[in-house]
Amino acid sequence: MHCCPVCLSLGSLPLITVTRVPLIGCLFTESMPAALAAEIGDLELVQCTECTHIYNRAFESERIRYVPGYENALGYSQHHNAQLTATVDHLIRDHGLRHKYIAELGCGDANFLSQLCGRGSNIGVGYDPTQVYRSIRVGEGSVEVRSENFAPAKHDPVDFVCSQHVLEHLPELRQTLRYARSILKQKGCGYFEVPNGRTIFREGHIWDLTYEHLSYFTPQSLHRALSDAGFSVSKIESSFGDQYLYAEVLAEGAAAPPPTEEDLDFCQTFPEAFSSTLSQWNDRISALTAEGRRIVLWGAGTKAVGFLNMLDIISDGGIKYVVDVNPRKIGRFVPRTAQKIVSPEHLRYYRPDVVIVMNAEYVREIQSMLESMSVQCAVFVATGAPHRQVG
Repeated sequence: MHCCPVCLSLGSLPLITVTRVPLIGCLFTESMPAALAAEIGDLELVQCTECTHIYNRAFESERIRYVPGYENALGYSQHHNAQLTATVDHLIRDHGLRHKYIAELGCGDANFLSQLCGRGSNIGVGYDPTQVYRSIRVGEGSVEVRSENFAPAKHDPVDFVCSQHVLEHLPELRQTLRYARSILKQKGCGYFEVPNGRTIFREGHIWDLTYEHLSYFTPQSLHRALSDAGFSVSKIESSFGDQYLYAEVLAEGAAAPPPTEEDLDFCQTFPEAFSSTLSQWNDRISALTAEGRRIVLWGAGTKAVGFLNMLDIISDGGIKYVVDVNPRKIGRFVPRTAQKIVSPEHLRYYRPDVVIVMNAEYVREIQSMLESMSVQCAVFVATGAPHRQVG
């Protein structure tokens, strides 16, 4: 991808290059040999000099294939569900989403869409090629999940269009957003949520870097992408501990001014922060391993895949297991590094000395689960440098 996905500018400044990362982080394999043979690619991250957008210039869209087995559902966490419920409540209340027609791009397991429809008596259609076709009743509403990519020719006008953590994957970003705008009714509105690139690069959340994310949005570049597609952007804010960036849009009406912020030049600070974080975690893992400590990661998602692959920790190199509450991941293996994914119950028998929590938002929930199982261990948060011990 040699031009910016948002504004098509060719002007960019280099950030970092990372080699040999899995093409699709959340496609967990059924066997260890398959995990070790996972396809890999490179990250060549640059920042657009025109719109501040950050993207992977080495991204090859033809190598990415989203198929059944791709698993990134977060709905098994009570903490995440509380966040999702609050978002749904806000959207139904503030945008009058009752008895409406809704379309979601990249709906995944349709948890978000089902809540919007079930609690607002709405009719929803979700598009996702990793899912199987199904049509279900949810409360006073209904949801149809279509096992295909979104295309406007197949769709009647809708009152609300949305996506959660989809736009960052799209090489055809401009076209997809224009398609989404084209099906929106004159009085329609929408919601788009993405990882917060500003937090990733300002706070050094390096484990969020993954090949399947072509794009890392700043508030400025998200506003630009949606505005260029014809949406009137009414709000851009962050949520979930500043990890998510979301935009609310209208088909027409008064738009909020583009966000302005001076400190968005990450090219001078991020490369050093990236190298420092890698070095410190390498030293910490090496020290813990030399002491014979049993280490597990908690959270089998993008962050864990990034952590293990960037530090090049193969399953027999000090970390054997990754814990996750999603039962659809249990028994599978992390791409390239081949750690086995296990349930929290496994820790009753494995008795780790150290648990590394991949996402700070889940620390309290995880500590509560450890206490309920009488598992006593040191707990570290993987965000930033490795000195953050909690509990």
